[in-house]
Amino acid sequence: MGNIWFIGRRELASLFNSAIAWFAIVVFLFMVGALFFWTGEFFEVGQNTMRGFFDQATLLFIFLLPAISMRLVSEEKRTGSLELLITMPLRDVEVMLGKLLGAFLFLVITLLLTAAYPITLSMLGRLDMGPVIGGYVGLLLMGLSFLSVGLMASTWTKNQIVAFILTLLICGFFYFIDAMAGAFWESAQDTVAHLSFRAHFENISRGVLDTRDIIFYLSVTTLAVTIGTFSLESRRWT
Repeated sequence: MGNIWFIGRRELASLFNSAIAWFAIVVFLFMVGALFFWTGEFFEVGQNTMRGFFDQATLLFIFLLPAISMRLVSEEKRTGSLELLITMPLRDVEVMLGKLLGAFLFLVITLLLTAAYPITLSMLGRLDMGPVIGGYVGLLLMGLSFLSVGLMASTWTKNQIVAFILTLLICGFFYFIDAMAGAFWESAQDTVAHLSFRAHFENISRGVLDTRDIIFYLSVTTLAVTIGTFSLESRRWT
């Protein structure tokens, strides 16, 4: 656990030393606020709710989190620092989990910066905190899954742009998979929804924590980290 924490702190510091990370935070905070208050239905609905905020945040995650995760391993491969890292007494799975931890902590900090929204809304009127807490839990779980997919993709290539595109395509596909299935085969939509990031998030964002939704996100994370670890280990076979 100490090794994972060491790498996590190292990765978090590296992220905050990156202009891309700061740019991503600023763009995310501005866009989610703009979409929620200005172009969303907040004033039209007439209810004090953060439902629109969470819907917009999940869509922005499809672009934000691949931008954060694309450099986790691919950049170290490109610069050759990965070889230096693996000479340390670390297992490949510890490297993967440490990097995921650093990126996840970055996500936590980013979401903490959005606390101004529920605080402001609570001042305007009664705000049901159940869906708010559920929404943030859902964002953390979905974000963890997206970051793990991005981490996995970054082990496949030295090119950050390629890693970004791969993560974007994978996360976007499994976010909209139920809607795409419904467009072609409506009766299959409910079945395919079990593979949809969005469908599982919608359940949690209602304020109901179903173990099936939590297991889904943790399973995606575990699978992505496992595949990424094998990809990282494959350098030993060449």
